[in-house]
Amino acid sequence: MAQPSGDTQLKKGAIGTLPLVFMVIAAAAPLGAVAGNTPLVIGLGNGIAAPFDFLLIGVLLLVFSVGYTAVSRHITNAGAFYAYISAGEGKRFGAAAGYVATVSYSILTLYCSTASGYFTASTIQNTFGVDVPWWVCSLVLYALVYLLGYLGIEAGAKVLMVFLTCEILVLATLDVAILVHHGPGAFTLDCFSFDSLFSGAPGLGFAFAFLCFIGFEATAIFGEEAKDPKRTVKRATYVAVVLIMAIYVLSSWAGIAAMGGDAIVAASQGDEAGNIWYNLSTGELGGVFGTIYDWLFITSFFAAWLSSHNMASRYLYAFGRNGLLPRQLAVTSKRSKSPYVAGLVLLVVGVAVVVCYAAFGLDPYLQGAAIFSAIAVSGIILVEFLAATSFIPYFARHRGEPGYERNPWTTVIAPALASLGLLYILVLVLMNFSLLTGYDNVVMNNLPVLLIVVGVVGYAYAAHKDRQGTLVDPMEIDVNATE
Repeated sequence: MAQPSGDTQLKKGAIGTLPLVFMVIAAAAPLGAVAGNTPLVIGLGNGIAAPFDFLLIGVLLLVFSVGYTAVSRHITNAGAFYAYISAGEGKRFGAAAGYVATVSYSILTLYCSTASGYFTASTIQNTFGVDVPWWVCSLVLYALVYLLGYLGIEAGAKVLMVFLTCEILVLATLDVAILVHHGPGAFTLDCFSFDSLFSGAPGLGFAFAFLCFIGFEATAIFGEEAKDPKRTVKRATYVAVVLIMAIYVLSSWAGIAAMGGDAIVAASQGDEAGNIWYNLSTGELGGVFGTIYDWLFITSFFAAWLSSHNMASRYLYAFGRNGLLPRQLAVTSKRSKSPYVAGLVLLVVGVAVVVCYAAFGLDPYLQGAAIFSAIAVSGIILVEFLAATSFIPYFARHRGEPGYERNPWTTVIAPALASLGLLYILVLVLMNFSLLTGYDNVVMNNLPVLLIVVGVVGYAYAAHKDRQGTLVDPMEIDVNATE
């Protein structure tokens, strides 16, 4: 087996189930998603059925997790989807999908950097009356993200646990305040009726609801650094999906209860849609709580940024280790064992993007974050779909072998249902790409084609290496090698 040298090893047993759960939930940025995406689900989707949308998407991802976690018992690799798809569909196809995943998660860090800079500058202006350029905020935060990434998965997990706990407490406090002020009767069960579900544009409701869950799939990426990965990844995945689903269902339902169905739909279609949850916080709990909410909104994006940085750096690390990208990317620090070279590449590229946006006077949110997030999300959903389709041939190939699942639900039915559901969501996202970017432009709204180009070029390069006999099978990497 190909065995990486000691200076390319990630730290084994660094995090347990709870820190891993916090890390992947932080990637979804629950406070930011509730405030930023829920109005889109309500206003552009199917109105008061938003809680039902979140519930159904959560169920779909739980079904996906059946095959996902079953495969994770047998495959531990920082390349996650890359390794899974390689095992099911072959190493050439797996490499192509891995390139798409690597690009998508890297672009996700650009989304977080521009959005964080924009909202941080805005909040500083609103709170202190000081005008700080957004790009200054982005560069300072870039330094913090890289530092925490360099210090290792444990340092990042501790920071994320603090930030995420505060986010959840704020959302829970607001939900409870709404329940106390408006009473249980305000929480109408019409939100969960099929009449509401199929009103308006349910497809858009599903699409925007799904975007709020992006990041849950990262549990396997950190498998090499988890304590007892065969159990930790499974537990963390299910706990993360259930908690994210509960947060979104309850928070969206509480918002509807506080404002009433007609009022929140109208507000979600207006210019102040992005301020709905901020206005709810100040209205239900006072101005001080609104300020706290504002600052935690920033930490929500920062937490998502740190999580996405850790995810992207590990994909770069895995591809460097396998020779699909420069091998220097697989170098880890001596003390923390973090993939600091991969993180440094993300830092340099990100800083260059921020500097270019500042130099050309581009809007960091409308011309940056919105576009980056749309591309990244499209790529991640595509790779999730490909992963789901790979579970079936993987288990078929190992049918009858000791330790492998024999349950048709796990090996065939759940992966097939997840594949269909994810394909449906992917089609919805691509059909409504202009709503994600905010641009009605043919060139802009065909940007996902770049991901296909990445996949095709990646496949061609993998095929070339395979013919030369140098394409490494990720299954042959001994991730448990000791120094």
